Amino acid sequence: MVGFLSWWDGVELWLSGLGFVVQTAVVMPVVLVLAYGLAVLMDAALGEGIRVLQRVRRDGDGGTR
Repeated sequence: MVGFLSWWDGVELWLSGLGFVVQTAVVMPVVLVLAYGLAVLMDAALGEGIRVLQRVRRDGDGGTR
């Protein structure tokens, strides 16, 4: 863990030494990829949750549908 934190401190120092426009150009692709990945995971989890709720509702109807 100490090695990772040391590396992260180095990255922060390097990034803070860059100009604002360069910082933005470096950070935005990383943030966008992380946000996209999180959105895909949340979409899949929500879709699965909806499928489970529909299955439970269908099974709880007593076969009337």
